[in-house]
Amino acid sequence: MRIPGLAATLATLLALAPGAGGAQTVDGRTAGRMLFSTGWAVQLGQADFIDKSMAGAITAQLKSMPGVGYYGAIAVSPGEPVASNLMSTVANFHTPESAQAAALADCNARRTSGGPCIVFATIVPKRYKPKDFTLSAAATEAFSKTYKKLDAPKAMAISPSTGAFGIDRGDGGRALAKCAAVAQAKGASDCGLAIIDQ
Repeated sequence: MRIPGLAATLATLLALAPGAGGAQTVDGRTAGRMLFSTGWAVQLGQADFIDKSMAGAITAQLKSMPGVGYYGAIAVSPGEPVASNLMSTVANFHTPESAQAAALADCNARRTSGGPCIVFATIVPKRYKPKDFTLSAAATEAFSKTYKKLDAPKAMAISPSTGAFGIDRGDGGRALAKCAAVAQAKGASDCGLAIIDQ
């Protein structure tokens, strides 16, 4: 999900700054042990224009915006004119890598005269550490509130490139169809089963 609006709010900060995976299939019990809570934090990259005041401004702005959740990323094009308000912010992907790739693709597609885009912030769960199985904050919440309450057989399907997901009873066909409907609206066709309970 692309989040508009952050660029305009942070453009002044950037103007003042110098130099301005594929999912494996698991069962519900395993997924429940591996997933994070829905709280999130911002990890900053190594760009030379990032300082503590900018980090605080980014986090505060993100917290005031609806729809923000892990995994997300913010990308900018160094040297892009501030007037272009180019800052790509995406959220609710299933891995940090997929969020970073989406932010970079969006940023590079929209840049005009600046250099190749860089990711300077990544939105991750609180107390994040890499795990073999991850879901977006929205999918994690749906797992807890919907998936766990369904009787087996049941399944959850996800789209790595868009963050879309689908949940339903059965062998996975309906979950895949629900995921595909959302992913196709975003131009993707990569839904696959992530959680299955027979």
